[in-house]
Amino acid sequence: MSKSSRRKARARQKTKRASKRVAAPPAIRPKTTTVKALTAPPSKAERRTVAALAPRTGPTIADTLHAFLSRTGILRISAGARRDLMALFVSPVGWVVSGVFVILVSGFGFIAAVVETQRATLDGVFAVITNFLVVVLVPLLTMRVLAEEKAQGTLELVLTSPVRDWELIVAKWAGAFAFYLLLLATTLVYLAIIRFYAGGLDAGLIGALYIGLVVIGAAATAVGVLASSLTRNQVVAFLAATALLLMAGYAAYGIGIFVAAPANQVFEYAGGYYGFQSFMLGQAALRDIVYFVTLTLGALFLATRVLASRRWP
Repeated sequence: MSKSSRRKARARQKTKRASKRVAAPPAIRPKTTTVKALTAPPSKAERRTVAALAPRTGPTIADTLHAFLSRTGILRISAGARRDLMALFVSPVGWVVSGVFVILVSGFGFIAAVVETQRATLDGVFAVITNFLVVVLVPLLTMRVLAEEKAQGTLELVLTSPVRDWELIVAKWAGAFAFYLLLLATTLVYLAIIRFYAGGLDAGLIGALYIGLVVIGAAATAVGVLASSLTRNQVVAFLAATALLLMAGYAAYGIGIFVAAPANQVFEYAGGYYGFQSFMLGQAALRDIVYFVTLTLGALFLATRVLASRRWP
């Protein structure tokens, strides 16, 4: 090879090396981490970011509240009461009771009383409700709550679910009592009519009357649930509830008439008749409220015991 050829070859090699140096990216020098950077505590912003991204393993407030309500049984009671209330709205019994209630209260309790006395008053409405409707229509509402499930064989299925006996009884009572309260709310229409046409009303008297209707309805509903827990026949449950309500209202009162004082006062208090009359007079006495609340709790307790007896061998 001649000297000129060797020069040209060396020149080409130098050109290639120079082009490679230009094309190659500059080397990135790694940053050195000092001991101070490793040992420095994280900033407040970094701590907030880590806390927000970290998964929450503990129970939330909603979980704690749900667990508390579940232990008390309120969730199961409300679910059962809502189910029974909706069942009354789709059953013929609920519509029949509603229709009879509106017709009797409107015709005999309001229109007939106003025409006869020529005075705008709600005394007739409350008299019809306490003396007739509570004794007849409430047993119609409650006669199916447990008797129907016994007849259909679904009560055993309910008892095997994680529902305690008292929760089931209270749920049945609450569903029927809520329907009764809705019926009672329709009487507010008559109150508005009297307020519009007749003017002022005695707020104390009206309040005492409604308090009486609420506690009386609660007691009557509880007695109806007790009667329904005793049998699987709905007609028998209706008759038993009616008989128990008549006994609670008038039996002790009748006995008290033939008993000398002061023993007659015991029978007078044991009967619900005087409690009815006190509310009708606008006297929401504490002893009358306690009587009907005690009657409600006692009937629900007995119904729970009757239901629990089905588990006994």
